[in-house]
Amino acid sequence: MRAEVVEFRSPFHQFEVGFNVIIDLITPGTRVLDLGCGSGTLLQRLRDEKDVEGCGVELDQDKVIRCIERGIRVLTLDLDEGLEAFPDLSYEYVVLSRTLQQLVYPDRVVKEMLRVGSKSIIAFPNFGHWGIVLEYVFTGRSPVCETHPHPWFNSPDIHRLTIKDFRDFVQKIGGKIEKEIHIINNAPSNSTFWPNRRAQWGCFLISSA
Repeated sequence: MRAEVVEFRSPFHQFEVGFNVIIDLITPGTRVLDLGCGSGTLLQRLRDEKDVEGCGVELDQDKVIRCIERGIRVLTLDLDEGLEAFPDLSYEYVVLSRTLQQLVYPDRVVKEMLRVGSKSIIAFPNFGHWGIVLEYVFTGRSPVCETHPHPWFNSPDIHRLTIKDFRDFVQKIGGKIEKEIHIINNAPSNSTFWPNRRAQWGCFLISSA
């Protein structure tokens, strides 16, 4: 009998409020491709709560096995190698949650998302948050916090971006921001004052312009 998969569950990995935001953005009965789906938590909720036909993409084999145990269809694929296996507009939604900052080529992957899906949902930790900025300025060290829980020497995050960075990025690649939601202290808001400094997370619904 295979040993049970034990998942490390920091506040970053739990991301329950983020999952709720993403689920609210998705229309019931649609097809969803979840890139970097982890152990399939989001896809399981989408299937159970919104009758979504989901497919995950994950590289970590332990997490792939966990997806299969949950009855989630999953493919093993390195996102940085592209999404050539997926035809144009083959999904209503393509989701990239907490993974953008870990990609070697985020621009390539997001362009591919816009090709494969009618709409794309991207959630990422905001490195522009005031607490992170102050820690960096006053300690001179790379911040370690809930949204960036790993020290620099073993962090999977190779790009540390802000909400402003992402807005500029979407414009640069020819995309369109349809909706922007900010998460502050585990509460979502779409009308936040000064989100680049106050939000811990940004969640964007984007499409081709």
